[in-house]
Amino acid sequence: MGDPSGIGPEICLKAVQTLTQKPLVSRTGKPISVTLYGDARHCLDLARDLRITINAAQIRDTGAWGPYPVGSVSAQAAKASASAITAATQDCLAGGLSALVTAPIHKEAWHQAGIPYPGHTEMLAALSLPGEHPWLKVRMMLLSEDLCVVLDSIHLPLKKAIEDLDPDHLVQTLSIAQKAAAYLGVSQVRIALAALNPHASDNGLFGSEEATILEPTVAKARALGINVSGPIPADTAFMKALGRRPADRDYDLVVCLYHDQGLIPMKLRGIDDGVNITLGLPFVRTSVDHGTAFDIAGKNTASAASLLAAIHRAADALSSDRL
Repeated sequence: MGDPSGIGPEICLKAVQTLTQKPLVSRTGKPISVTLYGDARHCLDLARDLRITINAAQIRDTGAWGPYPVGSVSAQAAKASASAITAATQDCLAGGLSALVTAPIHKEAWHQAGIPYPGHTEMLAALSLPGEHPWLKVRMMLLSEDLCVVLDSIHLPLKKAIEDLDPDHLVQTLSIAQKAAAYLGVSQVRIALAALNPHASDNGLFGSEEATILEPTVAKARALGINVSGPIPADTAFMKALGRRPADRDYDLVVCLYHDQGLIPMKLRGIDDGVNITLGLPFVRTSVDHGTAFDIAGKNTASAASLLAAIHRAADALSSDRL
């Protein structure tokens, strides 16, 4: 359900209502059921206020932590959202669920609540992948109808993201990015690696990272059978990866070196069809490509379009033979 002080529960209920009216099926025609994880009493009360009919059996109660202030940062709301994520993740790992689709959480609220993760991606990795630093095994992918990006680093200050550029980590990112085939409907992913500096440094005029880090990384990845090109100047890489069909684009996705390098072009394309996907988990996980929207929380104006897109992307991935 996401953060209950934001629009998460509202868009979840609207999505469930839409899917009740038009049931979800896989590409093979198999029915797909949807269960809402969260504070059941809060969701049922909100459904009544929104005049949405929902069967209580469609909600998996993960505990009441309220009250939740509408449109405000709340540690209690953060605990409620984390509880829902934990329960759903455990059910995915146990085989009770085939995929997890998440509504937005609030990172500042998580910090206030003492939740030791900066976001969904890191928490899901910690819950799902054994060993040290499990978040190193997953990557964030953003996907819309006509553009796809994978991030090498996520929630880092820009200076640290540049300082932490590492060939081994980047090769692992490129390897994980190949798993996007299940979501893109291609047999082999064509990857563009975005450069860090203007004009890909123009042979060292504007920086050294391309020559010392990125070019050797591309050579190593190619030797491992990864179909990657680059480093390509970031001001043209996205144009070459833009298109709704594989035939319309030169690349299927762009691997980006830091958060905003990938998020800015994605959000320029709009957020209604944008989907956040975690690659590298032992189950399918998709999410909305927007935040908690505190400014419109409680006003019954939030759109469930991005959440429905995330649900449909999860269903498509489950139908793929490339997972």
